[in-house]
Amino acid sequence: MMDHLEAVEGNLIVLRQAAELLRWMDDATYATVAGGEGQSPVGVHFRHILDHYNSFLRGLPDGAIDYDARERHGPLETDRDLALATVLGFITDIGGITRDVAARPLAVSLRSVADRGDAPDWSQSSLNRELQFLVSHTVHHYALIKHILTRVGFETGESFGIAPSTLAARRRTTECAR
Repeated sequence: MMDHLEAVEGNLIVLRQAAELLRWMDDATYATVAGGEGQSPVGVHFRHILDHYNSFLRGLPDGAIDYDARERHGPLETDRDLALATVLGFITDIGGITRDVAARPLAVSLRSVADRGDAPDWSQSSLNRELQFLVSHTVHHYALIKHILTRVGFETGESFGIAPSTLAARRRTTECAR
């Protein structure tokens, strides 16, 4: 068994949640928009999440992750089967990351201001921190997906879209009440 970081395990959990949800839903549900003007369909949220994982994995070998160099739009927004296959591939890729590379330094770019020109804004980070970011970012979008799906009567499961810290706090509260 591999010696995984907690952040690797967290990513595997959220990616497995995606795989499970994508297997449950049909194509029409994947294209669902529930809400007012400006709301994105479920598939757009999944594409956005997967774009971030792709940026992470693509930049990892060179130690330079550019989260702004994403595909945006594209077939992942409408093709649920492609999204599922992509998630399954990312589970394999993320699952191969071991503890021995946790402190590996990385340069990361993520634009903070829209009108600052074309030069990327690079910062120093680490593999572990970027894995933590991916979990947080993914759970945030899962909460939006859960809201959309709940409005159309589709059940996502109780822990989907809930932050790991919230789940842990709920567990502690339940254990204390016993």
